[in-house]
Amino acid sequence: MPELFSLEKEEFSKVDDEYQWTYQCLFKFTFNYQNIRKITITDHIWKKKGREKITKELVLNILREYLNGGIKRPKKRHGKREVFIEENVSYKNKDYLLVFWFENNSSDWLWVRNCYPIN
Repeated sequence: MPELFSLEKEEFSKVDDEYQWTYQCLFKFTFNYQNIRKITITDHIWKKKGREKITKELVLNILREYLNGGIKRPKKRHGKREVFIEENVSYKNKDYLLVFWFENNSSDWLWVRNCYPIN
């Protein structure tokens, strides 16, 4: 299988108190009718007890299988930022919840957080 993501930047944000990994998308990926060229994954939620096994590698694997070239539409919105929630994302016989939002002032840069098993 060809590589679908290329790591562009890894950093620790003191403001958000989290690691952030930004990847270039090496495949055609459309989310909410927008062509996505970058994805950033954060480790914010993984600091909570019981979620230590959720890694950026797991998120990338889910994105490879679940999001490869598909069009995704928002399911819910909350807060000041438009947030897209995908529930019941199946991967290796487990269901996960994924939360997405766009980088401020950018429609081609998607962030991913709160990936966790829901069963």
